[in-house]
Amino acid sequence: MSYPEFLDPLETASREFLNDLQDNAIGAICRHAQDYAPLIRQKCAEAGVDARDISSIKAFREIWPFIDKDDIRVFRDTHNDVGGGTSVTIPGLTVSMGTTSGTTGDPTPIPNSRLGAPEIGYCRDLWAIGMRPGDYHVHMMFTYRGGHRRRLYNELGVSDIYLSMHPAELPRLVEASLRFRPTVMNNFASPFLHAMEQYIEKTGIDPVDVFSSYKGAIFGGEPLSDRMKAVVKSWGLELYETTSLGDVASTTDCRMHNGFHAYEDLAYIEAIDPITTAPVADGEIGELVVTTLVDRLCPLIRYRTGDLVVIDRRPCGCGRVHSRFKILGRATDQILVEGRSILPREIMGIVENHSETRHGLFQIIRREREMPELSIRIGYDPERLTGSANALKARLHDDISEQIGVRTVIELVEEAELLKLGPPHKIPRVTKK
Repeated sequence: MSYPEFLDPLETASREFLNDLQDNAIGAICRHAQDYAPLIRQKCAEAGVDARDISSIKAFREIWPFIDKDDIRVFRDTHNDVGGGTSVTIPGLTVSMGTTSGTTGDPTPIPNSRLGAPEIGYCRDLWAIGMRPGDYHVHMMFTYRGGHRRRLYNELGVSDIYLSMHPAELPRLVEASLRFRPTVMNNFASPFLHAMEQYIEKTGIDPVDVFSSYKGAIFGGEPLSDRMKAVVKSWGLELYETTSLGDVASTTDCRMHNGFHAYEDLAYIEAIDPITTAPVADGEIGELVVTTLVDRLCPLIRYRTGDLVVIDRRPCGCGRVHSRFKILGRATDQILVEGRSILPREIMGIVENHSETRHGLFQIIRREREMPELSIRIGYDPERLTGSANALKARLHDDISEQIGVRTVIELVEEAELLKLGPPHKIPRVTKK
């Protein structure tokens, strides 16, 4: 049977159509949020804004106030509101209560409805990768904090294979892959990738055979490093990166691997100067701000994500017109050393190039935003140490100093010490001590 390349015709809608859709949708969601979401209503009152004055994206950008995670946390604690003031006060709409990961502070609440924008987005993404009715889909239970909602997959005629995101599940993943020959996987995160690499080395299994049926796997949790990308490619598996679109929706890159696609029928995105909040033009670095266009349960409006991005609204080579963006890092993780701006992802690639530190476990020590030198704590695997720890430290120092171009101080610790802080993808990359 022949199927279309894209699941939804909206994915290839024209720029003019998407602009008109957003102009028509923005007023309705703003009115709904002001009427029903307590935090949004409070913010509007403080700013003297009436949602009934919003008739277009242009009007919205001129007057609507911003919100962020701290606003949600404060409202939650002040008003004893489990939804942090973001959940509409209409009984019966909330089917579960999830949270953010807590990477930048204590987890903030995310109310879930029966069918959310993330599920719609992931269905489109997996379809574009190659998922079709009758296929098997490996669903790695990366986190339970958002609940489990995959009704759309079932309606498409796709059979799910559920596995836990734990190294002990590796034999089951191999068995399921060989027996059922799945087409796609979601989510293949870095802790499991590293465990898979070690499992292949110890057992001698052929990863190319194991993953031969897969048309792709969605990867998320942290930035995908060049080393890990090359390792997985050698297994014959193509990875597609994903991340949260400001807790409003999901966003995944396509076969062009040239940025995360933000579905503009589901959300409106913009970029601002993180200090002044002035608008930043497409193509320039700014903080990502996201507004839902469809979520009547949790209407996050002009939500500051803290992510530094570059937005590109030009048509993509994959056929979609929806905007895409590249993430440079979190605004709070930026450090200045001798006037040089540095973000953790610049360090990751250098650290991973050494066998003893290939898992990329490190922390930048930032006592102040501007520092006279780059101070890094790096975790190493003592079992892979071929020389002395001091020799490894010297190699890392020389590589980082040369490639980053600033004075560098390195503290070397065993990986086990850093792993006490949490799983690899959740270890704070920037710390004060």
